[in-house]
Amino acid sequence: MTQKTSAKSEQYREYFQDLIDDLRIEHKFTSAKAGQPQNWYAFASGISGINYGANFCQGNKVRTELYIDFGSAEDNISCLNHFLESKKDIENEFGSDLSWEPIDGKRATRIAIYRDGSITTKKELVEIKSWHIENLLKFKSIFNKRLRQHLR
Repeated sequence: MTQKTSAKSEQYREYFQDLIDDLRIEHKFTSAKAGQPQNWYAFASGISGINYGANFCQGNKVRTELYIDFGSAEDNISCLNHFLESKKDIENEFGSDLSWEPIDGKRATRIAIYRDGSITTKKELVEIKSWHIENLLKFKSIFNKRLRQHLR
């Protein structure tokens, strides 16, 4: 691993540690305790096959997502389609448009929101963390009840 890669990995670990600590202590969102040196973190939803994610993406983008992977592309698309039936209500409740994504080359699907951002802009990370927290809390509030209804 190069020194540059190692430094960036440490930035990710520090960012996600801070995010996890706030979500656990302030919001009771997770019981997770350790940030990892990678550009994403998946939070358990309490429903097998569903995670809430906070990610740094290519092209200086940041994403908050509901990640759907029940192990079958057919089940994942079915779940995404179930949510698409309520797209207008979900986006109204969320307060903005969301991205509804079958993921090319993968069986998983996701519903996400994006913003500009990068792990390398220290000053911006405070805003990104607040944005991740706000959107993770909204995703959980909006989708958990709908998921339980869908999976009955």
